[in-house]
Amino acid sequence: MTLTLRQTATLLAMLLVVSLSLIVLDGRNQLDGAKGLLGGIVAPVGESLSGLGGRFSGSRQVGDAELIAENERLREENARLLSDNAQLQALEPRVEQLEAQLDFQEARPELQELTAGVVGRDPQSREKYLIIDRGSADGVAVGMPVVSPHFLVGQVIEVDPNRAKVLLVVDSAFQTGALLQASGDGGVVYGRWQAGGRMVMRHIPPDAEIAENELVVTSGLTSGIPAGLIIGQVIGVERDELRNEVQADVVPAVNFDTLQSVMVITGTQTE
Repeated sequence: MTLTLRQTATLLAMLLVVSLSLIVLDGRNQLDGAKGLLGGIVAPVGESLSGLGGRFSGSRQVGDAELIAENERLREENARLLSDNAQLQALEPRVEQLEAQLDFQEARPELQELTAGVVGRDPQSREKYLIIDRGSADGVAVGMPVVSPHFLVGQVIEVDPNRAKVLLVVDSAFQTGALLQASGDGGVVYGRWQAGGRMVMRHIPPDAEIAENELVVTSGLTSGIPAGLIIGQVIGVERDELRNEVQADVVPAVNFDTLQSVMVITGTQTE
């Protein structure tokens, strides 16, 4: 409905009269009862809204605390899983070496072996060796060969009751009789670490045919070291026509830096 100009002016005049009347009555404290009644209606609503806000704030604080606790629990669980995974990865090479040792025992039943853990090595030393956790109390003696497991690692050179020192095949003090597996030609393998190499096979027949990557194995002609243990692979051949000599450069078949477990050959079943 549209109001006329006269009606609009009349309504404004009435609102102005009512407003002035309320101001006068409030100044004379004649509106206290009405204000108390209105406050009684509004106050509970305000308290309810305030209580609802307090409960929401408390609920939010509880929720934040629960989230923080759950986050901390997940972080601890993740750290535990990472630790377990690292331990499993550290054990994997040792397990693989032990499995290979079992295979070796089945393949070479005539040999008597003693499993030993590698407990020491000195990468800064001029001498190339390992320390194992078996000694004379376990039947280990100087001169016994050490394998891992089909590959020759070295030979025991010192023994204590519960420890032994193993000279590695690459050390310049090591030597053993050897054969070229394919041709059967013999010679002697010498360590050459201190001379800047790995190993070299000398005293090979001059007419020997040597293939690259050919396996070199023990001949059994060195006291205490049985035949057929893999020493390494040929990576190069040098022939001296004037001296009628030939020699082969050999790399070991095992990584000594990663060895965690080895086997000491203590004898044969016939001994």
